[in-house]
Amino acid sequence: MAYHDPLTQLPNRALLADRLQQAIAQAKRQRTLLAVCYLDLDGFKQINDTLGHAVGDRLLIAVAERLRTCMRCSDTVARLGGDEFVVLFGGLSDMGECECAVIRLLSTLATPHVLGEHSLAVTASIGVALHPLDGDDADTLLRHADQAMYLAKQAGHNRYWLFGAERCSR
Repeated sequence: MAYHDPLTQLPNRALLADRLQQAIAQAKRQRTLLAVCYLDLDGFKQINDTLGHAVGDRLLIAVAERLRTCMRCSDTVARLGGDEFVVLFGGLSDMGECECAVIRLLSTLATPHVLGEHSLAVTASIGVALHPLDGDDADTLLRHADQAMYLAKQAGHNRYWLFGAERCSR
């Protein structure tokens, strides 16, 4: 209970911190990239405000399930709260592999969610920080991924932004 979000059953911030430390250590040992992806749902507030919190909660549960389908068993998806999630993709050999994984996340989430009588289209803005390129510790990587996510939102939603890059991608 102390390590999982009660709504989605995903790891919470406390368990994410532990998993991120382990993923950093593993990336160092294997000399691979670790992608820390900070994800915020686009348009969630409007859904919550117009259809109510019960529908919003059902949508968050559906999003959590979709995120799980994009993961390898060695990856982590966590809910920080509200409509914010973090995904860790470890063992990446290059940037292309990272971008394919993030594009898969965007595509999976963009498919409308059918919840009873409602068909809800929700997309995501994703910020990506890479270990070791964008930081060597958990706090720095999360902060940089969060900053990149805000740049993705400002660029128009349903896209990702690589920290330190001069561009975003769709």
